[in-house]
Amino acid sequence: MKPDFFKYLPSEISTNILSRLPLRTIAISKCVCKPWLRLLTTDDFIKSHLAKSDPCLALSTPEEHSTSLAVYQLNDHQNLNHHDLHYNPLTKFDFPHTSTIICSANGLLFLRGSGETHYVCNPITRQHTELHCPQEIIKPYRKIVNYPEILGDSRYAYPHFVSYGFGVSKVSDQYKVVRIYLDSVIVHGNNGSFSGRRVIPKADCHVHTLGTGQWRRVEPGPLLLEYTYRSTCVFLNGNLHWVASDSDEKLWISCFDLETESFSYLSIPPIFQESFELVPGLSTLGECLCLCDQTMEEETVIWVMKEYGVEESWTKEYTMRLNDGDEIYVEGWELVYPIKVFEDGDILMLVKDTQLLYYSAKNETVGQVGIVGAASGSILFTPTFLSLKSLGVESVVEEVRNELEESMGNQETEPVLNYDKASPTPSSSVRKRRSSRRTRPRTKYGTP
Repeated sequence: MKPDFFKYLPSEISTNILSRLPLRTIAISKCVCKPWLRLLTTDDFIKSHLAKSDPCLALSTPEEHSTSLAVYQLNDHQNLNHHDLHYNPLTKFDFPHTSTIICSANGLLFLRGSGETHYVCNPITRQHTELHCPQEIIKPYRKIVNYPEILGDSRYAYPHFVSYGFGVSKVSDQYKVVRIYLDSVIVHGNNGSFSGRRVIPKADCHVHTLGTGQWRRVEPGPLLLEYTYRSTCVFLNGNLHWVASDSDEKLWISCFDLETESFSYLSIPPIFQESFELVPGLSTLGECLCLCDQTMEEETVIWVMKEYGVEESWTKEYTMRLNDGDEIYVEGWELVYPIKVFEDGDILMLVKDTQLLYYSAKNETVGQVGIVGAASGSILFTPTFLSLKSLGVESVVEEVRNELEESMGNQETEPVLNYDKASPTPSSSVRKRRSSRRTRPRTKYGTP
């Protein structure tokens, strides 16, 4: 019998080896033996694997009572014959709630449901938890407001807005959900028209740390900004980011430090701004903040902050046309979110939260990504085997695993999420073979 060298390896070396395996292989490895099963669920392995894991593409497509979540591995090679060859399906399953991807952090997706209901989901382990904001925090929508210090005796309908974000603190490694609420008053002019002066008399910010079950109020920051439905949240470098405007309609990037739970602000690059309502699409490219200026119909400009937090490092990185004159036409007011730049120069983008396009810098052409239909959300995330239960979350739901033929089409390999349905105990056929070896007669020189 050959000696089991792996059995005597230090756990640090075993962790280093196993964390470099593909996702499917790691999932199967959990079924090999109980020591591996225990090792692959330790904090050391989770952190080691996350540090080495390559980003994947997550897509969400809402249905009537559920959401189809799909994960694709990315092929970043230069000599591919077609853009769709960049994507390899990894897993797909039905999330049991209608929702849309908002942002991601360290392999966990933050999903917006209906109303004030949100979800944190790990698409690799298929665990999720449901989050509800307490009623004492939720402000009722009032169509009529009276701020005497601003409007005098006049009363005018005003909009209010709630924005959410999700990320993990840089030092304490705590996963947090941030909720921002604000009132925005449009002052009525003497002649019956808007004066154009906007005032934000009230803003609230609350933070929920996963595993605590509590929401805490924090200071909303010295600069009161208006967040709109176009102000999508981006997590990067331990901070949450939104594009928002002040009362003078100047755009800022609002930054919330998840460690200190405080706000700071960054200036945006010199983009064309026709209206404060037409904020540019904020996203990340690699490890950099990215703004996509789509306010001019003739061209789309992608700005990249080369050095995080340094406003002078904003660089006009890409300029392109997203209209092919036939099937693809992107309006000047539509939001465009760059997602990834491939090695061959193709740029993957999400348009209007519904359409995946790519721009070929080599050919200066635009095309649709054919692997999916309409998608309400798309984001890059780093796959992880982190369990929500390890964060202290009590109400964790684990979805029933589907066969790969049902979830991703006709593939021969096992799905990455079927590992915990299999037992790490050897099967009966294996036990029989081992038993037969033990009962075979021994000779002076060992088993014949």
